Amino acid sequence: MFKRFLSSLAFGLAALTLQACASEGFQSGEHYETLSNPVTTADPAKIEVLELFWYGCPHCDSLDPSLEAWKNTLPDDVMFTRVPVVFGQSWEMHARIFWVAKNLGLLETMHQPLFNAIHREGMRLQQVDEVVAFFERFGADPDTVRRELGGFATESALRLTDSRVRAYGIRGVPALVVNGQYVTGVSQAGGEQQLFELLNHLIEKSRS
Repeated sequence: MFKRFLSSLAFGLAALTLQACASEGFQSGEHYETLSNPVTTADPAKIEVLELFWYGCPHCDSLDPSLEAWKNTLPDDVMFTRVPVVFGQSWEMHARIFWVAKNLGLLETMHQPLFNAIHREGMRLQQVDEVVAFFERFGADPDTVRRELGGFATESALRLTDSRVRAYGIRGVPALVVNGQYVTGVSQAGGEQQLFELLNHLIEKSRS
């Protein structure tokens, strides 16, 4: 009788565990990674969602419209930030463009056109003259752009980003990091729709 009781208890606990897993849906180590050493976020008062990306990445380009739409649904306690990654020589100029655009207050205006220029207009945006000409489309002063491309603020941003990317341990983009602790991507989440469900889940998990 006692053995049957223990067996029933064990079965009940297992059922409860399975039910909890089913209701949660997403599992660490399968759909996302949990960093053992969380990375400090920019604002501890908010839950940070960070996209690590490259303008030359077709997958980043494909995800961007849906990510932009999802970003606009986030509550006030969640802060969404994009950060360009440098995994190769051709990635560096695109990262420089991002930081210069941000420092000049043009990032929101230029973000989508940058994807369009590279993926639909066939622009490489690797040479300084080509980059300066692209900035001029948005009213930027060419001398300022030339100076900022190699300026202290841009160099500092590149170094800081590199150290953070190493801490996240990512090997490809696009990658999403929630609250400096949970790292995932489209494939790992199981698809684009599942990615946004997972991000919402991880945001809620960060609140608890």
